[in-house]
Amino acid sequence: MKVILLLLTLFYGGISFSQVFKLEGQLAIKQDSVEFGQILVFSLPDSSLIKGSYIDSTFFSINVPVTDTDEYYAKLKLMNYTDTLIPFQRSNDTVVNLGVISLQKDLNLSTVEVVYTAPLFVRTIDGIKVNVEGTTLETLDNLFEVLKSSPRIMSPDDESIEIVGKGVPLIFVDRQPILSNEELKAIPSNMIERIEIITNPSSKYRAQGRSNGVIEVYTKKFRLEGYNMSINAQGGIISQITPIGSLGLALSLRKGKFSLSASLYGRYVDQTNYGSIDRIITDGTGRTTSWSFTNDYQNLSQNANIKSSYQINDQQTLSGGFRASGFLQNSYDSWSGIYYTEGVPQIKEVQEASDKLTWLNNSAFLNYQVLTDTNDSYLEVNLNYQFKINEGSILHLTDYEDFQTNAFEEFYLKNNARNRPNIGEIRVSYEHVFDTTGWKLNTGGLYGVVFNNKELDVYRSYSGVWVEDSEFTNSYEYNEQIGGLFFEVTKDWEKISIRGGLRGEITSLNGYSHSLAKEFIDSVYVLPFPSASIMYKPSEKFSITMRYTSGIDRPQFYNFDPFVRITDSLTRIQGNPYLQPATNHNIGVDIDLFGKYRISVDQSYTFKQTVRQMHIEDSTFVFVFTPQNADRSETTSLSIGFPVKAKWIDGWTYLNIGYNRYKLPEEFNFLETTNLTYVLWSSLNFRLKREFTITNQVFLFKQANSVFTQNDRIRWNIKLTKRMLNNKLTLSFQVSDIIPPKANYTETANNYISYGSGQNLFTDFQLGVLYKFGRLKNDIRIKETKSGQSDRI
Repeated sequence: MKVILLLLTLFYGGISFSQVFKLEGQLAIKQDSVEFGQILVFSLPDSSLIKGSYIDSTFFSINVPVTDTDEYYAKLKLMNYTDTLIPFQRSNDTVVNLGVISLQKDLNLSTVEVVYTAPLFVRTIDGIKVNVEGTTLETLDNLFEVLKSSPRIMSPDDESIEIVGKGVPLIFVDRQPILSNEELKAIPSNMIERIEIITNPSSKYRAQGRSNGVIEVYTKKFRLEGYNMSINAQGGIISQITPIGSLGLALSLRKGKFSLSASLYGRYVDQTNYGSIDRIITDGTGRTTSWSFTNDYQNLSQNANIKSSYQINDQQTLSGGFRASGFLQNSYDSWSGIYYTEGVPQIKEVQEASDKLTWLNNSAFLNYQVLTDTNDSYLEVNLNYQFKINEGSILHLTDYEDFQTNAFEEFYLKNNARNRPNIGEIRVSYEHVFDTTGWKLNTGGLYGVVFNNKELDVYRSYSGVWVEDSEFTNSYEYNEQIGGLFFEVTKDWEKISIRGGLRGEITSLNGYSHSLAKEFIDSVYVLPFPSASIMYKPSEKFSITMRYTSGIDRPQFYNFDPFVRITDSLTRIQGNPYLQPATNHNIGVDIDLFGKYRISVDQSYTFKQTVRQMHIEDSTFVFVFTPQNADRSETTSLSIGFPVKAKWIDGWTYLNIGYNRYKLPEEFNFLETTNLTYVLWSSLNFRLKREFTITNQVFLFKQANSVFTQNDRIRWNIKLTKRMLNNKLTLSFQVSDIIPPKANYTETANNYISYGSGQNLFTDFQLGVLYKFGRLKNDIRIKETKSGQSDRI
């Protein structure tokens, strides 16, 4: 057998001449376990055998002939171990390292799990590419936890995801925008291949929201026939002795050219929040208010996702899917406040409010992709449809006591709101790769439309009888159309990469108020959004990227509605049909040192930013809220990040400091304001013996905007995990918010200042279990060669 193997090795090595690449790897087994082994290398897609060799040590290194394809797979055959398949790509590499490979001893296992180490991240002209498959990130529970542990990403409240120094990004999973962050918690980490953290978005991304960055998540292509499933459950209590829990199910399967993935996730929270607010009215009238409040709420959220793909042929793929996300929430608010003049109590207000909210976001998509040449150029067409449901009933019961007249007054209000927007979009994009010259062209466009009809029915109680209040009942229609085209060119040299692009978008807005019987907005505008970047990388130890990007922040449609909305007799909310969209521009420099340390400097400008104008009417205590456009805001920020890496520890630490300047409209009594914000984020994994891991996350931060400044706060979470049964079973215990953060803030409005305090984060304790199982067979992309020799040596 050794003689035959040696002859084949010499044969394939002889015909390769000098066009070979080296394939090497390390087996994670003891040296005395390697009695006799084989490694076979096949080319794809027809599984032609191109190399064979024997293995007599834990490290192997063989020369493999170069073929006309860059995609291969290796088959490892060792006595007393399950045959292991490892797909890999060569690209232009002369050495391909498969890393550390773990083999399964149990020959009867239904699933073969291949574990190998891959580089955690790679710096690109767009930002950072993070490998999940083959790294410690793959051992976490779900995509949300993976993002929290990735470089330059944080979660300030365990609900949202932010890019440090940027804000809330656009998030895509397999090029489809997510419906809610709950969707991230439904995707197991072992289904994720890689993440791209794009701090310098290109012109192919829509202008709305892209200035905060983009996160692209790519799931595994699931090349093995069969299925994989996972069950993830967590449960515990908050320090208020109220329950919290979640349950997630995920499935991936493939049969022939058809693949399918599905996930289902649900979460329940029962919590009580509390706080107080003191207001000082600064118009010289000596008026002040003092409030205290509590909020009890129960929230049941759910997310369902199913998508499938059909490989028509080697060039064409058709995929589609359905998603549903939403929540049901019941809440009860209790407010108690006193209004003063020159320190003398004038009015006491006691308010009770109970809310029942239903929010659903359903979507469907269809995607067609065709490879147009052998350089992986492609044309992609994507159709999206969304149907949202936002309904709720709110009951406000307010009792007033006038201390001057000893009079009592009731103001009982009930609101029934219905909001069901329909959203459709078509996107077409084409990417052309110019052979091996390093040039790449991207072009495409989109057309999106929103149709929305909102109704608000308001009822007042008179002597216990509910009567519709036509004065405050509201109904309007709102239509929005957006069309966009983009063009972008990229060029890669050995040490320099450049990219430049231009995106243009036309926006048409139309709104009609049935309550006011008039059209309140009719606007069309066209705006350009250029972007450019250049990256210089003379070595693996140093790179510098200079970048510029621009974007837009369109006002939400309810901000346009001029109809007056009330929540009680002393609160008025009114939209502004003259609002303009905010445009933003960002210039930045990123420096990478030794492949570890990252320094970023950013200068951002935002024009016509939407701010909330707040004031208290003269001689009364009526609060009025109206959105306005600020003149501009500027932010200068510095970010420093570095990894922590040792034999027993790995993770990330990031520091971001921002200096913000705002220039407000004349309606504000203060025209300019400044503040300083910062974020210190650290996520570390301590690897202990016997498959124990401790994850320690610390988040120290200070938040502020044009009218709002908050105190320094800290969030500290610790999680202990134990992996068992060859990583198929994971048990965990987590303590969140070990030091419950309390918020103290100052809010400066047109003619008053608010000093508030409150708490909505509390210590919670949760136990978790994650179990993965499945049955996999041959690689679906591995086809028998016509000669029938693919399994012979």
